[in-house]
Formats: sequence, structure tokens, C-alpha cells
Amino acid sequence: MSNGILTHHNISISLALECAIAALEAAQARGYHVAVAVADRGGHLLVLLRGDGAGPHLIDSARRKAYTAASAKNRTSVMSKAIDERSGVPDPHLVYLEGVLMVGGGVPIEAAGQVIGAIGVGGAPGSIHDEECADAAIAKIAARLT
Repeated sequence: MSNGILTHHNISISLALECAIAALEAAQARGYHVAVAVADRGGHLLVLLRGDGAGPHLIDSARRKAYTAASAKNRTSVMSKAIDERSGVPDPHLVYLEGVLMVGGGVPIEAAGQVIGAIGVGGAPGSIHDEECADAAIAKIAARLT
């Protein structure tokens, strides 16, 4: 920080779109009908795609997973597991916050040691498969995250 001004890295719209398309393609290759959302570092929606055959409710699921992963700077699957196990991290009361969805499929996107955004995928047969598609998308853009 210099003179009270903060500098942050953030995902660009072009990289967010590339990431979202990569997740959609990963899901389609596996036969899944999903929705994909990419949010910036603050959890603000940048890209929202609903694949052919994906239910309309998946739009909200993907968006909320991306928001949660970005705002908590953590995988939603990690948060979900902690609540299921009642380990106290995160606080189970967080599930009542507006827009938060602690179900696997939300993954932070990092560059230079900072969270610059997050991706949320919803609609695969099980949240572990949503997360696999999100991870595949991040892997596809990994060279641009250095």
C-alpha cells in the first residue's frame, strides 16, 4: 500500500470468458449439462453460461458457488465438508448469508499468490464432478495465471 491506495489483481473479462467456456467444454465432454459462472475477486459476476439441456436453476447455483469461492477465498467443497463434519471452520451459520452456497463446484482462481476471481459449476451428477470441470477450466488457462 502506498499513500493509502491498494493495488489488487483481478481477472479480466476475456480470461473469465475463456475459463467459463473451458469449463462448459469439459462438462460437455463428460456428458454433463451444466451452468458456469465466473466472478471477479470480489465475487461480482463477470460471465454466466448455461449449456444446452441445463436446467434454469443451475444458473443460480453456479453464480452462488463462484461468489462463495471468491468471497471466502476457498473451495466450496472444503467449506461444505467442514460444515458437514461440524469442525467449526467455517462457522455453520455462514450458510444463512445471502448468496452463499457451500456445495462443491466453486473454486478460487489464483495468480501471483492472490485470488483474482472464482469459477462456479453446477449441474454435473454430483458436486465432485462440478469441481472437476472447474479445475479442468483453471488448468486450461493456467499458463496465463503466472
